[in-house]
Amino acid sequence: MATRDLRFASDGAVRFLAAASAKRISIDNDWLKLQRGLQAVWPRRGHTMLALIHEGDAGLTAEDATDLLSILAQIEPDDPVDIVLHTHGGSAQAANRIAAALVGRSNTAAFVPFYAESAGTEVALATEQVFLGADANLTPIDIHIEGTPARDLVELARRAGPRASETLRLSAKIAERALKDEARTIDGLIHPNHKTLKAKTSLARRLTSGRSYHSELIRFDAAQRLGIAVALGVPDALYRFIGTRRAQLRQLRELDTQIKCIHQREPEPRLEMVFGTA
Repeated sequence: MATRDLRFASDGAVRFLAAASAKRISIDNDWLKLQRGLQAVWPRRGHTMLALIHEGDAGLTAEDATDLLSILAQIEPDDPVDIVLHTHGGSAQAANRIAAALVGRSNTAAFVPFYAESAGTEVALATEQVFLGADANLTPIDIHIEGTPARDLVELARRAGPRASETLRLSAKIAERALKDEARTIDGLIHPNHKTLKAKTSLARRLTSGRSYHSELIRFDAAQRLGIAVALGVPDALYRFIGTRRAQLRQLRELDTQIKCIHQREPEPRLEMVFGTA
């Protein structure tokens, strides 16, 4: 019976990939230790600390949602949960899943040392109270259709009028529906603590309308004016925690880049026929 032996052309590539795999495992283990270390000194005794931290342009993913939901499933519904957020945004579906799991729980809080933007803001508002660092911010929840802000598509179609192409009209129709649907969805995922302000426009619609873009920083005073249950102050340990995690994420990104280069540089694997005994 014949088997195929697939291998890289150079032993150096094989050794590098083995070392990269070991490095990944080491970083993952360090991340677990880092979380346990913060939990051990967390000032809110009895609160389970969870973290969603991204580096660079990375954002919430389906994997983030699945990981966090798996942990929440192991925690009693009435057990206090604190979530640390450091993200520029990400998948709307992932944010919806996480927010849905948090909004029905009691004794929840979000801690934002630096920023929790767009999808991160949605997750923060699913908790009972949001704690901001001195210079931290939330942002509007900026809905995109294939990379373009939904509100821009609607506005472009409006300005073009009868001159708008069929593609633009269709995109604008989808975008308008997405804005309405997402506002309705997010309204159900915002904790009632953040809906105490009587305003003409609901908080969900204010954040998702597209009239305020992702780059608008909602700092403490602005958050208060919007009726968000917000307080100043996060534990000092969080700043070091996030700094260390970001360094780990940079290492992982560099490893991924190097691995990609190895795969691109190496020739196609050789096929070698090896005869074996039946």
